[in-house]
Amino acid sequence: MSRSIEALVNEQVRRWELLRQKPKVAKARPVITVTGQHGARGDELSQQLARELGFDHFDREIIHRVAESAHLSERVVASMDMKKREVLADWLASFAGRNYISPAEYRYHLAHVIGAIALQGGAVIVGRGAHILLKGQALRVLAVAPLEDRVRTVMETESLSERDARRRIEEVESDRHAFIVTHYHAEFSDPTAYDLVANTAALGLDGAIAAIRGALAKWSPTAERPAKARTRVEPPIAPGAAASSLRR
Repeated sequence: MSRSIEALVNEQVRRWELLRQKPKVAKARPVITVTGQHGARGDELSQQLARELGFDHFDREIIHRVAESAHLSERVVASMDMKKREVLADWLASFAGRNYISPAEYRYHLAHVIGAIALQGGAVIVGRGAHILLKGQALRVLAVAPLEDRVRTVMETESLSERDARRRIEEVESDRHAFIVTHYHAEFSDPTAYDLVANTAALGLDGAIAAIRGALAKWSPTAERPAKARTRVEPPIAPGAAASSLRR
């Protein structure tokens, strides 16, 4: 009988703890996670930050790595990426065969990929709950901006009317909120889940990056183990989905 998804995730967390306790020949470069309100220019911020620090930048690349880990197409994995999922739809899709990944499986592979990136160091990781998975192990940044500024940004970058830009912000943030609640039992907008909150409208990208670099100079990782509630897997899986085993 295959081990439960929860047991596999907890085992992965234990491996990270053991690796962190081993002596290292060279000090690993730090890791920064960047999460942003839609329209707060978090993507631009993360890319410019990575360039200035000489760090690797991980955004869509994470989908590619999760797809490789799960032996699925990127299209299938992308259907889970920062989106809401309906329990009934998941249950019906589970009968479709290998072109499906359950929330629990996705979470396991996502934790594995983000953990591997963090162990390597020298990375800026965008979204996907990395700030929760890497509590104490990464400088966690939240990019924010007033709603009106975000509306203008979305209008310009996505060529939308004001009405559609507002609707777009609501949809994206609703998806992100649901993603964090579903996978991590946490709140997307909780400021205490981050080490630094940067207002990109007030500071501009350069000012926000200066603030992050200043915080990074003072920040150091801790030996704190991720909270149990954030590493356990207790998703609202529909009947039949719980029997799904990892595809290795």
